[in-house]
Order: sequence, then structure tokens, then C-alpha cells
Amino acid sequence: MFDSFTTRLVVEAACLMGSLTIFSFWLKDRHTSAHLWWIAGFGLFGLGLILGSLRQHLPALLSYPVPGLLTLLGVSAFWAGLRAFDRRPFPLLALLPPAIWGLGLPLVLSSYPLRYALFNLAIGTATLLTGTDVWRQAPKGINPRTCIGFICLLETAISYTQAVALIAMQEVIGDGPLFGWLTFAPFQSAVALIALVIFGIQLISERSQQRLQRLAMSDELTNVLNRRGFFELGQQALRGQSDNAGDSSVIVFDIDRFKSINDTYGHAAGDQVIATFAKRAARLLRPDDIFGRIGGEEFALLLPGTPSDVAASVAERIRLAISEEPITGEGYTVSVTTSAGLTSAPNSHAHLDRLMATADAALYEAKRLGRNRIKSLDSLPSGLRHLTPIARVPHKA
Repeated sequence: MFDSFTTRLVVEAACLMGSLTIFSFWLKDRHTSAHLWWIAGFGLFGLGLILGSLRQHLPALLSYPVPGLLTLLGVSAFWAGLRAFDRRPFPLLALLPPAIWGLGLPLVLSSYPLRYALFNLAIGTATLLTGTDVWRQAPKGINPRTCIGFICLLETAISYTQAVALIAMQEVIGDGPLFGWLTFAPFQSAVALIALVIFGIQLISERSQQRLQRLAMSDELTNVLNRRGFFELGQQALRGQSDNAGDSSVIVFDIDRFKSINDTYGHAAGDQVIATFAKRAARLLRPDDIFGRIGGEEFALLLPGTPSDVAASVAERIRLAISEEPITGEGYTVSVTTSAGLTSAPNSHAHLDRLMATADAALYEAKRLGRNRIKSLDSLPSGLRHLTPIARVPHKA
């Protein structure tokens, strides 16, 4: 039903398709070694199959040991690529399947059934290690990672079952259903390989989409969140805190007399002041804090699960980090200060829009009192309660 030539042709076409597709992704994004691992994996797997199909015309060394070794190294490279994609180190266990093949082959070289069983044992171990590792790292639900893990584990079950059947029925391979199964199995593996290529492409596309989303939520000048990113992530963070006791806090910063800096030293100096402010502030924050540039010289900081006294100390550290060290550029040195408005609310009913409006009102008060200071408000003044961050409280530079 499935002749060996057709089967190998399908598998080799899948390997070529995988290599060329991943290579095209690598040309666009060379920041990860994962693409190179996958290209190597498909290349080694395909080369092993080509040599295997030519074994009758090859020397003894190339007829069995090398094709099997290359195929197994291809699977190991595929696993290494998946780990590199997640910025995880090379898995030393990836060397186990080639070792099983290399150490066991001299013992079974003269027996076709046992040789085939050994290869199935090695390839099943490779897909088992890959599948379990990918499955553990996959998010819940149906997604490219769970599909890749499922395919690998399915291949493990098939390979191990074949190995057991080959050992148990080695004397009657050509007389029963086992021969038909062994003929069909490589074709099934070819289908699985094509599926892996498809889900691998989806995985890369998903990562690219996430990168584009991050770029859409990042401020180009400062590399912190932009206004959209701050509000999206901030609202998510507050929803995550809604069942927790305690408070969350928001601080809004504004660089004092920024228009004067621009007018005196130029817009390039103004850009450097903004970028330096963001860099110095970001160094003082925790991984879960949400910090973004929400206006020209205005920044906002959400401190989830943080009471007002702790938030006030964070604001003061940022104020001092800006004011105590002048910013130096090409031909100028400028001393910069910042004003900040702070507010807190219980997690059970903390709304980002209301927190931002209250913090902005506090910032206005800090500016009115003389700048270079932090002002805290517990609630939005009655005359300003109609305002949200979309209709911001006007304050002087």
C-alpha cells in the first residue's frame, strides 16, 4: 500500500519544507539560536533518511550506523531548538537516544528485527523526552506547544509498541499483520513530521505576534510601556489583586520645567532627559511593578499590592535618583527635578482610571506647592471627580 520510495519521498519533502520555512524565519529574526537548531534538526533527519535509502550502495559503516545516528541527532536538535526558543539551556539528555543507538547497535547488527527494534527504542526515547518537556512548559488548553507535545508522545507510544512487537515476533515478520504495520509506520511518521512543521510554524508566528504586541505597547524613546501598554497591563494587574487583602498604589511623575529644558538646550537634550528619567526610575522597581510613559514628560507607576507608605518611599527614591545627579550630554549639563502625585486604594475596589485621576490631582497639588516634591491624596477632590486620565487635570510645567 505504501512503498518505501513514496514514504521516504514524503518524509524528505517534509524535512526540506521544514528547513526552508524555518530558514526564512531565521532571515527575519536572528536573535535566537532556536531557528538554527531546527534547521539542523530537519537537515540531519532528512540526510539520515537519504543515506538509509541508499544503504545497499554504501559501505558497511554508512549503511546502518550513520543513517540511524543522523536521524536521532535530528530529533535531539529539534528538542534543543524548542528549549532555545524558551531561552533554556541545551538538554544533556538529548544525547541519550544517539547513545542508545551507538552502544546497542554492535549487539544487534546482524539481526534486522532487533536492529529495527533498537532504533524504535531510541527514537521513542527521543520523542518521549521531547514530548514530556514541551508538555510541562505548555500553557493550558489547545495551542501549538500542547499539539507538539501530543504528537511526540504519540510517536513514543507507536515506537515503543513497534519495538516490543519486533522483539516478540521477529521470526514471523513477513507472515502476518506486523509487516503491513511496519510498512505503514514510516508513512504515519511522515504525517507526524508534517504536523510538527505546521505547529512549529504556528509557534514561531505566535512569538512574532507577541513581539509585535510588545512593540505596540512600548515607548520607542524610553523602552518602557507607552500609555496603551500601561493601561492594559495595569488593569490586568489590578484585576489579579482584586481578591487579595491590602492596597495598591499609583504614582504619577512629571519632569519639572521640562519646556524650559527644551527651549534652552534643544529637543535632543529633552529626549535624553526623558530617557534618563525612565532608566533611573526603572532600576528601582520590582519585576511586578508597572511603569510607563503616558505623556510627553509624564510617567505613571502602578505598584500592585503596595500600601501608600511603601509607595511613598519608592516615589522618594525615584525623586532623589533624578535630582541628585545632573544629566550630562554633548555640550550641556542640566539639573533635573520631578514632582509626583500618589494615591492608594483597597484592592477590592481599586480602579485604575480613578487611581490615575486622583494621583494626577495630587501631582497638580505638588506642582502648585513648589515642585520637586511628592504629594499624596486619599481620594479625588469633589470638584475634580468627573475627570479621568482621558480628560487630564491641567498642571503647569
